[in-house]
Amino acid sequence: MRPHLRPAITTIGLLLALPFAPASATTPIFDAHLHYRPAVTETFGIADVARTLASNEVRSAIMMTPDPALMRRLQAGTDTRLVPFLEVSQRLGRKMDWMHVEDLGDRIATMLDTSEVRWQGLGEFHIMADDRFAPGFEQLLDLAVERDLTIMIHGDPAVIDHAYATHPEVRILWAHAGSYAYPPLVRDYLERHPRMNMDLSMRNPRINPGGNIDDDWFELLLEHADRFMIGVDTFTAHRWKQYTRLKDETRAWLQQLPDDVARAIAFENGERLFPAR
Repeated sequence: MRPHLRPAITTIGLLLALPFAPASATTPIFDAHLHYRPAVTETFGIADVARTLASNEVRSAIMMTPDPALMRRLQAGTDTRLVPFLEVSQRLGRKMDWMHVEDLGDRIATMLDTSEVRWQGLGEFHIMADDRFAPGFEQLLDLAVERDLTIMIHGDPAVIDHAYATHPEVRILWAHAGSYAYPPLVRDYLERHPRMNMDLSMRNPRINPGGNIDDDWFELLLEHADRFMIGVDTFTAHRWKQYTRLKDETRAWLQQLPDDVARAIAFENGERLFPAR
C-alpha cells in the first residue's frame, strides 16, 4: 500500500486521519547518534564536522566522544547544539568487555567529576545478553540513575529487560532500534518500557527497502511517533565523509510520512528529550 493511502495512527493509537504532506528537504535534524574520536581528527577535522552538520540542517545532535577536551573544541567550533555523551567503554577496556572492569562505576564517576563538560549521557555501550548480569553493568545503571544521565545501549532485548527490572527509573536510548529491529519486537519493547526511546541509525535499508517505506515500519512510526529519533552513526571517518548521502537516505523515508510525524522523528523528539541547558 502506498504511504499516502495508509491510515494514519496517532501516537496514542487512535485511528485519526492525518493529512499527508511530505517533510521538507530542509526540515531541521536532531541527530541522535554521532561519534567523534581523536583518531578521526587527523582526516576529518572539527571544521569539517561543523560544515557537514550545518549543510545538512543538523540543529542539534548527541555527540559521543571519550575526550572532554575534544568535546569542548567541538562545542566551540560548531553552531550545532551538541548534547555531550561520555564514551568510556574503550577507555576502560575493549568494546565488548567493559562491563567486567573492576570498580567501573567509581571510575566513570571520577571521569564525570573531573571534567569541565556537562555530560548528559553515557555511551554507546555494546552489551550482549550473556553479560547483562555483570557487576559493571549494574554499577553503570546505578550511576545513570543517581546522576540523571541517559545511557545509549547497543545490545540485545534481554539486556533492556534486565536494566528495567533492576532500575525502572533509568533512561535508555536503544541504539539502532535494538539488535533485532523487526517492527513487532520493537513495538513490544516500546510498550513494555515507557522510559526507553530508540534511535534509527543504520536502519534505512529495513525501513525503506527499494525506496518505498515498509508497511509495518510505516504503521509503527505513526503509532509511536514520539519515541523515535534519527541518526547517522559516524563511527569512522568514512561515515563522516558519507554523512550527506546517509542523511539523504533517511530523509527519503521521512518524506513518505505525514508531516507532523516526520518532524517529530526528525528533530522534535530529540529536542524535547534533550532540551538546551
